[in-house]
Amino acid sequence: MMKIVNTTSVYMPGTDVFWVIDQLKEAGFQYLDLALDYCFTPGNPFLSDYYMEWAKELKAYGDQKGISFYQCHGVGDPSVFYNQPDDIAYRSLEVAQALGIQWVAMHPKEIAGMTDEQHDDLFVSENVKWFTPFVKKAEDLGVGVAIENLPWPNANRVKPLKEIVDGLNSSFAGVCWDTGHAHINGTKPDEIEILGDRLVTLHLHDNHGNGDEHLIPMDGTYDWKGLMRVLKKMNYKGEFVLEAHHQMLDAKDNPAMQQELLARMIEVGNRLIALV
Repeated sequence: MMKIVNTTSVYMPGTDVFWVIDQLKEAGFQYLDLALDYCFTPGNPFLSDYYMEWAKELKAYGDQKGISFYQCHGVGDPSVFYNQPDDIAYRSLEVAQALGIQWVAMHPKEIAGMTDEQHDDLFVSENVKWFTPFVKKAEDLGVGVAIENLPWPNANRVKPLKEIVDGLNSSFAGVCWDTGHAHINGTKPDEIEILGDRLVTLHLHDNHGNGDEHLIPMDGTYDWKGLMRVLKKMNYKGEFVLEAHHQMLDAKDNPAMQQELLARMIEVGNRLIALV
């Protein structure tokens, strides 16, 4: 049975991840996504020279609490990462390896001024070039790289993402399908069928089609039944990764409301899995 994974970004950027583990474990979650993009606050251990010690301590603490890390949101400054090796981006891979993480979700690079469909070939070729050394490092570490669809061209179309993964030609490269971004783009669930086994992980959240609201699934207007139908048809092998954090952040001063939201995430996650 597929597992429900929740992201540490349900709590504010910079929140101590050990404390977040405690909160999510108490709420009933056993599998987590580590939001490294929320670890850019002053003094954060991810940015220190001791980031690997921190990662190893997180792994030991998770093991003690019965928590596993399945995915993380990778980081990297595109202005650096896509032109030369970026230490922080590669650090994401090292942390992922230490935590036993299977997939590091990464954003593809935009091509400035060339975002329409006729430039998709350039978008693909440039991203293959940029991601090749990154995926090679990931392979060496035994960590997968999942390239995410985004709510802007050219990453808002399924075919270019498929072609990037094909161009990387690695079992350690795949696609992370983000439902909220897909809904903004107007991408229908059936369109992702062409990904086949390239679809390796998900970011599940909802909106009303006109903004990246990151709502709990079924709190917006996305076609969840359609998605579950196509995932079943595709024999999707990954997990269900929730990225529905905005309602939690809005309730940051109301712990009781946050507990209700976390309980609803588990309930909704189980309802969705039952449809696959």
